[in-house]
Amino acid sequence: MFSFKKISWTCLLLAACTVLSGCMKDAPSQSTYEEYFRTSIQSYDLYKEYFDIAKLEKLNGWKENEQYEIKGSAVLRAKVGYLELLADVADKLEAQAKTDGSVGMTMGLGLMARGMGGENKVFREFWTQQQEKKAIPAPLLARQAAMTAERFENLLQWSDQLVQDNYGAIISRQLKKGDELTRIYTLSFRQTEKGWMGFNAR
Repeated sequence: MFSFKKISWTCLLLAACTVLSGCMKDAPSQSTYEEYFRTSIQSYDLYKEYFDIAKLEKLNGWKENEQYEIKGSAVLRAKVGYLELLADVADKLEAQAKTDGSVGMTMGLGLMARGMGGENKVFREFWTQQQEKKAIPAPLLARQAAMTAERFENLLQWSDQLVQDNYGAIISRQLKKGDELTRIYTLSFRQTEKGWMGFNAR
């Protein structure tokens, strides 16, 4: 005869082994890795606001002391083109200027330096090309119609300067909606009482 008591103990031992093996995984699970990867990407304003995550891929993983390192790639798809991004930055600048008087002063000084460096001319050429292609987005055309020519150009030039300063190493003025970027990250995870947790992305 089978012993119900013996069978019960056997089931409990198997269950305990399953739980322990789950808690003592040698590497973060795919879901843990992807969740932390997405959070890390979206902590960067450019990607959070203007890009969708099209694909995540794990390239390699290795144990390093008490940590686990994962090298992964992310394919990011642009939700807007460069001029749409510029229009959004211009809107934010205008809103900020209404409550912060230093914005206008910073813009004026910055535009002087920009003019000396020749970037004003480069941007004007780009703008003219986009006009000839009839590629200027409606929000920018509406803003242009509502402002003096000088103020509009200053706002546009300074918006471009901010985008180039902050994101110029990542995107160019030729960015189009639907364009894809591939970014490589190394993610660090640490084993805790609640399992593997990400704590650094670079």
